[in-house]
Amino acid sequence: MELLKEENFRRSIKGSEVKLFTLQNRHGCVAQFTNYGARWLSMWTPDKNNRWADVVLGFENLDGYLDAKEKYYSAIVGRVCGRINKGTFELEGVKYELTKNDIFGNPLKNHLHGGFNGFSFQVWDGTTLVNNRGEEVVAFKYLSKDGEEGYPGNIAVTVMYTLGNDNSIRINYSAHADKATIVNLTNHAYFNLHGDMNKNVLDHFVCIRSENSVECDDELIPTGNIISIKDTALDFTRPLTIGSRIGESFPGQLFPGKGYVVSYVLNNYDSALQLAATVEEKETGRMMEVYTDQQGIQFYNAWLFDGTDVGKGGQRYFSSSGLALEAQGFPDAPNHYQFPSIEILPGEEYKQTTVYRFLIR
Repeated sequence: MELLKEENFRRSIKGSEVKLFTLQNRHGCVAQFTNYGARWLSMWTPDKNNRWADVVLGFENLDGYLDAKEKYYSAIVGRVCGRINKGTFELEGVKYELTKNDIFGNPLKNHLHGGFNGFSFQVWDGTTLVNNRGEEVVAFKYLSKDGEEGYPGNIAVTVMYTLGNDNSIRINYSAHADKATIVNLTNHAYFNLHGDMNKNVLDHFVCIRSENSVECDDELIPTGNIISIKDTALDFTRPLTIGSRIGESFPGQLFPGKGYVVSYVLNNYDSALQLAATVEEKETGRMMEVYTDQQGIQFYNAWLFDGTDVGKGGQRYFSSSGLALEAQGFPDAPNHYQFPSIEILPGEEYKQTTVYRFLIR
């Protein structure tokens, strides 16, 4: 294993120290993280021939993340992930104006992923520990202040990554606010189960337990409708390769010859942790299961990657170099009363859990 080096991430940003954190389980699986954006940097897993590889896209040093064209590699995204239409929402009779940073569609018209200086670009406090099951954990904490990127209220956020002895990464999120506000967190890791980023993910078999999606317009803004996708090109209820229907079209969610950006509504949601999606790469035998207690999961096959970003080992990231499966609430929820609320009040706790489990088949 060519692990990331601590000296390549040791840096002070605005007076806060950036660090590298390394976890290992009893099977030799290694995961690495940084407190810059509370990012999950690497995941070393074996294939069916016991060849180990890192299956997370990223960079060998902090500069790679700071300078990348794609800004969200493996980051925690917040205060609210996804898009907020026109960067505005109303809460308890007050209209709030957020920063407008979305360059897709009509540039700088909408708010995306928490804004210019959202959670992905902050230096979090980070500590490591061992839980009562003997598993290694890294815990990140961040205090987002009232007015940051236009959001109301101070909000204290904790994100805990646990490397399980079943070769899983469990992400536990929690947050408390001192004023009514909105919160919807996710992790934006990109995966390639080949472990060789020179190969794309179009041959990966994906299965998503969803027969409905959040309808979006051509600027990826939700219309407010939940629509059936059964027997359409968005239907992954049985395992299919990403590339099998990539030439087809579905307004606002599947762009012909490019790929998917879909907010799936999971079947049989009851707020319990459930299997939401699986990914399998046949050549290596690697498989990834995604569990969540959220009602939605965003699927994106990185089709906007254009080779600008040069990642680990000098590998350029082109269209479909990786895929993201981001568990979350529905995008633009504050502007659609029919969507599940992402509001939290003082005294309440925002909590969610996502698990990525890596197996060999």
